[in-house]
Amino acid sequence: MNKITSRFWRALSLTSWVMASLSFVSMAGAAEEALPSLSYDQTGERLLKVQANQLFESTDGRAAWTMIPLPDEVAEGRLVTVSATAEQALYIAGPSIGVQRSINQGESWHEIDEGLPSQNVIAFTVHRNQPETLYAVVVDDGLYQSEDAGTTWKKMDSGPAQAVRRLVHSDMEGSMQTGWLYAVSDDAVRLSMDCFCGWRPTGELDAGRVYDLAYKLDDPEHVYVATEQGLWRSDNGGQEWQQVKGDGPTFVTLTLAPQGTLYALDREGELMRSEDQGQTWTPPDA
Repeated sequence: MNKITSRFWRALSLTSWVMASLSFVSMAGAAEEALPSLSYDQTGERLLKVQANQLFESTDGRAAWTMIPLPDEVAEGRLVTVSATAEQALYIAGPSIGVQRSINQGESWHEIDEGLPSQNVIAFTVHRNQPETLYAVVVDDGLYQSEDAGTTWKKMDSGPAQAVRRLVHSDMEGSMQTGWLYAVSDDAVRLSMDCFCGWRPTGELDAGRVYDLAYKLDDPEHVYVATEQGLWRSDNGGQEWQQVKGDGPTFVTLTLAPQGTLYALDREGELMRSEDQGQTWTPPDA
C-alpha cells in the first residue's frame, strides 16, 4: 500500500468504520431523474453519450453524434450507462433493461443478467484492466460481480445505503486486490477496495448534489467530480477535494480522454471540453 493511501485509511477512525458498516447494509431505490451520461472508449477513440434513452457516439471528439441502435426493451426501461471494452464489446444497463452486451456495434444485443435477482440495475461498470469483470448495482439488493463477461454473477456486498448514481472502477494503487470502486450518490462519493472490505466516504465534499466522477487513466489518484456547485478535483484519490475555479457551466457527467482532455455534458446534453484541468471550457468545434 503506498503512503498516500495508507495515510488515508489510517485517518479514518474505528468508530467511523463501525458506523459506516452498520449504515451501508441496504440499497436505496434509484433516483428517477434521467441525466445524460458520458464515457470515453479508449480502444475505439470515441465518446459515448447516453441521452433521452438513446445511445450516441462521436469519433472526432466534436458535437457530431451518430446514433447506435438499441434493443426494443430500452423504450420500456431507462438507460443509465454504457461501457466499452478492448474486445469491442458494448455494455448497456438500466432499470428494467438489466445488463446487455453487443459485439457488433449495436446491430444485435444479448441479455447477460440471468444471474442477477432482477433487471433493475441502477449502476454498472467494467473493471479497468480485466474486460470480462463486470459490476452491477441492483435496486434494494446490492452489488454483483461477474468474472466471465456476464455469464454468471455473484453478490459481493449490499453496497452503500444511498442510491448509487454512477459506479467507476479504478486501478489506483493501495488495494488489497486489483483496484477500487467509486460509488457516486447524490450526497457523496464512497470508495471500496474491490475485495469488498467495506465502503467509506472519500474526503469532505461540501458541494451539494454530486453527479459524476472521472479519473486520469495514467494517474488514477487524479480524480474529478461534477457537482451542482461546479467541478472539484483531488490529487490523492479522493481523500481531499479542492474546487476548480473556472468558467464552466454546471455539468452532470464527465470523462477523461487518455491524452488528458476533459469532456463534460450539461443537463441538455451539450458537449464541452477543457485542456487545462477544467479551468476553462470551450465547445468541441471551437
